[in-house]
Amino acid sequence: MVNYESRHKLRKHEFNVLKKFEFKYAPVGFKYFNDASDLEGLGLGKLDKKIAWCQMIREAQDGKAFYAEADNQFCEPGIFLTGHGELDPIAGGGRIGPPFEIYPDERANRRVYTHIHRLEVGTVHSTGFAPLDKLTFDPDLLILTCDNMDQTERVLRATQYDTGDLIESRMTYVMGCNWIFNYPYVTGKINTVTTGVSYGMKMYKLYPAGMQIVSIPWHHIDRVLGNMNEMPWTVPGHTDEKEEFYKKAHARLGIEQII
Repeated sequence: MVNYESRHKLRKHEFNVLKKFEFKYAPVGFKYFNDASDLEGLGLGKLDKKIAWCQMIREAQDGKAFYAEADNQFCEPGIFLTGHGELDPIAGGGRIGPPFEIYPDERANRRVYTHIHRLEVGTVHSTGFAPLDKLTFDPDLLILTCDNMDQTERVLRATQYDTGDLIESRMTYVMGCNWIFNYPYVTGKINTVTTGVSYGMKMYKLYPAGMQIVSIPWHHIDRVLGNMNEMPWTVPGHTDEKEEFYKKAHARLGIEQII
């Protein structure tokens, strides 16, 4: 049972299975804190620099556990998406894209703001980041950065192994941070973002292109970790023993051939 005083502290999760993936970029726990008092007893220090919200993932992957407030946010989305402040009319009017030659005109850029998920102003004091070996808070999101397709296939297979749910990727060309943080948090849906596409993340050269960043909301974390432990690490049909296994699988069905 979770009590009020300890509600933000780390609970038991089977994170050890993630070691099997041998991720180049460490898995990260992420959390929204509503009030300064939420940080009590967590042992987190404030980030000592001003950087973009997406760059904070890399700070955690480099071994730092910290929280970030409004004055740590370098770019505008880190202010209005988090609820640290209001949406600047220059941004909301779609006026940033045209002069930076990201969009041809304001109307295209403005439309992006109908897709994003802004948290209410004043509802977030700070956001917390930590690699799993320094995690003291219970994460709102588990963020996995897959650096090869074998990792990606296993992670995405685990997200739907027990449910058959859709594997989805939602993003806009700008404000990729919305789709890593706010979208999965607000909707409760697991989301995948491809590196090398989002304008800001590409500009900051955070990762090589073509990798997948998978954000898993809190209520899916234990289910997905459990699937990773239970499912075949490699599907038999993807191995050199496929032909022999298919004979066994077809025999289970009492037929000679179906796939």
